[in-house]
Amino acid sequence: MNSAPSDSHALLTIVRHGQTSANIDGVWHGSTNTPLTDHGRIQAAAVGAHIEQNLRPIAHVYASPLDRAHHTAQAIAGPLDLTPKIDESLMEFDLGSWEGLSFEKLYKEKKLFENMRTDPDFNPHGGESPKEVGDRLAGALRSISERHPGERVVVVSHGGALSIAFGVLLDNDYTCWDRMMNNCAISELALGDAPSLITFNQTDHLPVAEEAIIVR
Repeated sequence: MNSAPSDSHALLTIVRHGQTSANIDGVWHGSTNTPLTDHGRIQAAAVGAHIEQNLRPIAHVYASPLDRAHHTAQAIAGPLDLTPKIDESLMEFDLGSWEGLSFEKLYKEKKLFENMRTDPDFNPHGGESPKEVGDRLAGALRSISERHPGERVVVVSHGGALSIAFGVLLDNDYTCWDRMMNNCAISELALGDAPSLITFNQTDHLPVAEEAIIVR
C-alpha cells in the first residue's frame, strides 16, 4: 500500500473487528456486545503487527465501543504507543428485537435485506433503519477525516454498518454496495471532494482459521 493522506483530509485505514462466535454461527450480533474468539485475538494481533510494520506513521486509532472492535483497536494501538479513541457512531447496525437471529431467518422469514433495499426507513423491529446507520457511520468517517488533515488514521468498526457507509460515501446510495469486509481485513478510504476507495478487504496479513469462517 503506497497511498498517502491529503493536505485537507486524513487517509482512513478501515479495519473490521476480529472474529466472534456470531461470525462462526451465522447470527446477527449488531449492538450485542460479543467478545473476540481466540482466533479473533490472533487476527487482531496480526493486523496490529502489519499496521505497525507497514503503514506508519499512524496519528490516531478510533474504535466502536463494542468489545470486539475496541479490543481489536487496542491490539493495533498498543504497538504504536497510542490509545484508541472510542466513538459510539462507529457501532454496528442495531436490529433491536431481531438481535441474535440467524442470517438465514433474517433473509428468508423476516425479509430484512429485501426490505432494506426498498425502504431506507425500514425498522419495524425496534432497531435502526439503514438510513440511520448510513447517516451515522458515514458522518463519523467524514468527521474523523476532516479533523485530521494530512494524517493516516485507523478506524475499527463493523462489517454491516461499513457496507452501508461505503455505499453512502462512494455511490450516494447504500443499496449499491454488496461487498463485506472480512474480519480484521484492511481497506483504505480517502474522503476528499471525490471520495475514493483506494484498497478494499486486504487480508494477506491474516492467519487462516482452522474452522470455516462466515464473513458476516
